[in-house]
Amino acid sequence: MADRRRVVGPADGTTAPVYTQPLSTPHLPSKRPRRDRAPDELRTIFLKTSLTPPATGSSFLELPSPPPIPPQSTASTAITTPSSTLKLTCSVYGPRPLPPSAPFSPQARLQCELKFAPFATPHKRRGYVRDSTERDLSVDLTSALQRSILLEKYPKSGIEVFVTVLDCEGDAGSLFNASGYVRRTMGGGGGGGDQGVDVGLLGVLAGAITCASAAIADAGIECLDLVSGGVSALVRKSSLSSSTTTSNNELVIVQDPSPEEHGPGDIIAACAVGHMAARGELTDLWTRGVCIASIGNDGEEDGEDDELDKLMKNAIEAATQTRKVLNAAVAERLLFALSAAKQGKDEMEMT
Repeated sequence: MADRRRVVGPADGTTAPVYTQPLSTPHLPSKRPRRDRAPDELRTIFLKTSLTPPATGSSFLELPSPPPIPPQSTASTAITTPSSTLKLTCSVYGPRPLPPSAPFSPQARLQCELKFAPFATPHKRRGYVRDSTERDLSVDLTSALQRSILLEKYPKSGIEVFVTVLDCEGDAGSLFNASGYVRRTMGGGGGGGDQGVDVGLLGVLAGAITCASAAIADAGIECLDLVSGGVSALVRKSSLSSSTTTSNNELVIVQDPSPEEHGPGDIIAACAVGHMAARGELTDLWTRGVCIASIGNDGEEDGEDDELDKLMKNAIEAATQTRKVLNAAVAERLLFALSAAKQGKDEMEMT
């Protein structure tokens, strides 16, 4: 029976129609932001801890959106939708004791949950119930974090990590949709008529790893090392603003790719890693797309690095640069706690 006392909106939500010309039309090439950064240059990362008072530890991560390119002609009245960015918030609760009915556990139980806000995706309103994409990302997040936490220090305890995606880039659809695979010819660098790889979910996972690691450190949980996430992608060189080539067969590896900076089919393959820089270990690895390996005549790999190795190395380098931001955020919180403790001690001595 319908509720007659209130006006119930539609379940899936509605979007106001915007009559505009698509960005892929040939007479509007300057409407799409293009990457003007160096291949190994990352975007500015904003990371802040201790923003959720009820939680044991919390953090907030944000990446800036690519700057829009102004139209060449002021007479153009076409509407361009603003580009999205990446915003994550994380809350950590625990370690707290398990219920008495739970069996004895010699180490803490880590539970990670990643959830998209209903308004996170730009073109699709998500539901409140977790779907398969969120469950798979939660499993990857748990695998990336549990190797860095000293779980044996907290027997019969539970640690809960909740990551909420407030805004994301690209099409955060299914993990194994058709756009995740690209056909490539062995002679050249890419095929024709393909949709390419969407790196939005890889950026979400890498950002969630960094944000959750900062929140775990803010909660005072003992860890072997902090975990930072990094993403790299194999893109067509013609999609870069500094490139003068028009051939689609020339490829280049870039760090911290943004779906807003590359057109459909420009991203051939992508890789996301979770990296512990102090120990030099990988805690998570996720690749999408097709990479060509360097195979010799005898069927074995030659001495040169193939595309997958280069993607992994660039992703590790991106995670290493992200680690500097993570260290600064954790150190800022630690210095604030030490100064607050010192101030409280001085006040007690004065009284």
